[in-house]
Order: sequence, then structure tokens, then C-alpha cells
Amino acid sequence: MPARAQGLDASRVPFVTIAPGVRMKELAGLAAPLRSARQSVALFRLDAGHGNPSSHNETSEEIFVIVAGRGVVWLDGTPHPVSAGDVVRIAPRVRHRAVAGQGDALCFYAISAPPFRPDDYHLDAGP
Repeated sequence: MPARAQGLDASRVPFVTIAPGVRMKELAGLAAPLRSARQSVALFRLDAGHGNPSSHNETSEEIFVIVAGRGVVWLDGTPHPVSAGDVVRIAPRVRHRAVAGQGDALCFYAISAPPFRPDDYHLDAGP
């Protein structure tokens, strides 16, 4: 059977606010507009000076592809400055968070394999 391709106009998928100054739209995954049982893709937009809470995934590996702005991705408490064009790999169980710089928004794709599942996602104590 030939491979089946799907397309999506990402501009039609609404952003959802997940924390003050942090919005996300899930594009591909288990419950996303593009269904996938193998991976998930979400687009994040962090307003200047804002960040998502520290979290980790028990089994899913994540890759952040930074598409706009500057900021810091924290991995197990160590800061890693990022800007457009950077790629960050996050192994399972690594505590991580992203924070936009003071000057502009930070936008990145978060790609997870296996796909994001709420029961695999854990918020961590602290910032």
C-alpha cells in the first residue's frame, strides 16, 4: 500500500495559552489535527521574558527547533542560550524549560517521539 501523505495549514490551528506569556499549538500527535502514533509536533511561542514551567517526560525524547528569537533552554538546571536556527535534544527524564529573552519572543517547534501523552508529562518543582 503506498504511503499516505497529509497536509495541514498550521495558521488555522489556534494557539492555546498554557502559562502566562506562553502559547502552544499542537500540530501532529495522538490527539492533534495531524494524527500520528509515532511522534508529535507542537509550535510554542513564548513572549519576551516569559517561560514555560520546568517539566520532564518519562519516556519521550524531545527536540526543540528554534525558529525565531533568543532565549535560554534549561536542561537539568544548566542554562543553554539559544537563537533562531539552533536545535536542542532533550533525553527522557531530563528536567527542562525554555525562557524567552527580554528583547523578543522565542518561537520553537517541540518534536517528541514517542508522541506527547499527558501521563508521560510531569511538572517539576521550582522555576
